Amino acid sequence: MEKLLNIKKELEDFREEVMLCFRKELPAKEFGATIMMAMVRLHMVEAEIRKTRNLEERRRLISEFNSRKDTIEKRLCAPGKRKSRLFEVSEPRHRRAVSGMR
Repeated sequence: MEKLLNIKKELEDFREEVMLCFRKELPAKEFGATIMMAMVRLHMVEAEIRKTRNLEERRRLISEFNSRKDTIEKRLCAPGKRKSRLFEVSEPRHRRAVSGMR
């Protein structure tokens, strides 16, 4: 039972960490949506862990939970990844109009 409480707490802490990353830099629309869907699936796995009574199934789900969490963590908050194209720049970008005339 204590392990289940730890997973729930771990998920809550991780959700806060993800939101902090989102507040620091706004992710690109597609990337942000993908991360949110991955977080929803992580919550679903956590709920399945709480419901199951089968120890083998619980081990499999805990492994899936850890794997998914690690994947999200690597994609979102890895050092150096924040400056990649996955995140939009906060200030507007201005493009110069290119004309054939000089």
